[in-house]
Amino acid sequence: MIRLKQILTELSNDELSVLLRKIQNNEFRFFDQGDNGRVYEIDGEDKLFKITTESEEFEVAEVIVGRKGEFSAFIPIYYVNEKKLLYIMSKADQLSGNDKQNIEQFLQGYKSYAREMGGEVSIFDYLSDDGARDLDQEIVSFLRSLQTEIKKMGIVDLELNLDFKTDNVMRWQGRLVLIDW
Repeated sequence: MIRLKQILTELSNDELSVLLRKIQNNEFRFFDQGDNGRVYEIDGEDKLFKITTESEEFEVAEVIVGRKGEFSAFIPIYYVNEKKLLYIMSKADQLSGNDKQNIEQFLQGYKSYAREMGGEVSIFDYLSDDGARDLDQEIVSFLRSLQTEIKKMGIVDLELNLDFKTDNVMRWQGRLVLIDW
């Protein structure tokens, strides 16, 4: 059974057609650039699209497209185009200074932990090995959700290759989400 909330937050075919038409008609502007691609804001919309050069990044988008109820730790993806390695996503809000500080604190601890372990460890290895002890509980909940969702994807080594950094976390509808991976 489809929930009303899900219906209200999904794009209709008409809304998606409008977005695709705007992209085709160059009704967008440069928004930001990541390690693996460029992000554009679609004129008059609260949606962005990204063209990536990284096939693993696109693979994640392909898994989560249209499944924001299942993958709530990721920014919602509404459309993917495999030929162009393009995907359309929601636009998120910047983190507060406190949020950034909490994530940076976690990352500092993770980096020390990774050096001590002397090998490839994920942020989730650190989280499980007492990395959450002094961390803000909202960040801990977000990271645990992220870990669960990454396991659910079944993408080999994603947790080790995850581009988890402060710039790749934002807020969407009040909750923390990963916007780049």
